[in-house]
Amino acid sequence: MRIIAIALLLALAIGAASATPLQGSDANATVVLFGSSRMPVDDENSTQEILMVDVGLIGAENATYQLIDQNGKIYLPGLYRQLSSGVLKGSVTAKQTIYFLPEKDSLFKLINVTPDGEAPIYLNWWATPKGSNARLILRYYGIVETQVNSNEQAVVMQARVQNNGTQSLYVSPENFTLLDQWGWAYAPTLGFDPETVAPGAATDDRVLVGFTGISPISRPAALAYDYGAPDQIIIQFERDYVPLSNEVVYGSSAPNSTSSTAAAIAAPSSDAASTAATAQTAAPLVQADAATGQADAAQASASENTTTKISSIKDKVAASQARLAAMKLDLDKKTPDSNESASSTGSTLNNSTSISA
Repeated sequence: MRIIAIALLLALAIGAASATPLQGSDANATVVLFGSSRMPVDDENSTQEILMVDVGLIGAENATYQLIDQNGKIYLPGLYRQLSSGVLKGSVTAKQTIYFLPEKDSLFKLINVTPDGEAPIYLNWWATPKGSNARLILRYYGIVETQVNSNEQAVVMQARVQNNGTQSLYVSPENFTLLDQWGWAYAPTLGFDPETVAPGAATDDRVLVGFTGISPISRPAALAYDYGAPDQIIIQFERDYVPLSNEVVYGSSAPNSTSSTAAAIAAPSSDAASTAATAQTAAPLVQADAATGQADAAQASASENTTTKISSIKDKVAASQARLAAMKLDLDKKTPDSNESASSTGSTLNNSTSISA
């Protein structure tokens, strides 16, 4: 039976992804990417989603950004939000949230951060965490919705399961467990239609699994599959969220440093076999000697759409904030143990876009 979900309130806050920070520097400035999280737009027919990136700057107050996906497409930010700024040990510091509007379920390989007055700093994106045993391969794609209030948290996580064995595999939300930083286990309360996966195949889509009733002082730290079983798989977010290697991002012509040329990062590889293989770790190969014209064309295309994207993402963020306020008001009128809360705001969580594992 399908698990019917209460509609989760969206908190416009970064930090739930619990990723290992990505860091790069030039002679004067340092950039730190602490994590990213996604948020659906307030339009069920949209093919896009909001990606929020938490950025820290040292030695600069502002920067410009380019996010490059696995196909070499460049995304420019649609919105910047300054969180804090100051002077620490004689250096200017600033914390920002950067909003992008990519296609749903996009995989990224690189982000280009250019602090004001400094040279570009290229940071390899995070690889998709993966765990496996003799029966299956589990890939974790991150947190896609989150609810945070003074009483509890709720999160929805996205994953995909591939059958690694020789017999059919039955996959359901009950296979998943969320662990916090103290190792406390939370069972899923929201989910997807169970399905049987044939040997060598994967779930039809990425699946969404939700957890509610999480303590407000808990931090999601790991996602487990068949927790407690002898062949359990546990993906620990801070340990397993590592940056992509230069070989994965740049291919056989991997540069010696992250400060490479724009041409080296923008053009996708033409090696279909390599692309299929490395898609499992979140990014295809890229040839470093790719034509500069492709990079220029991608940049021009991104620049052309900047104005509309900025307007669009502001509207979408505002719409999500309005929905948050309205849903909070509605739920505040209901008692915590009311079944009405689950049914009146219910929505299924099995509408993720199909994408190869």
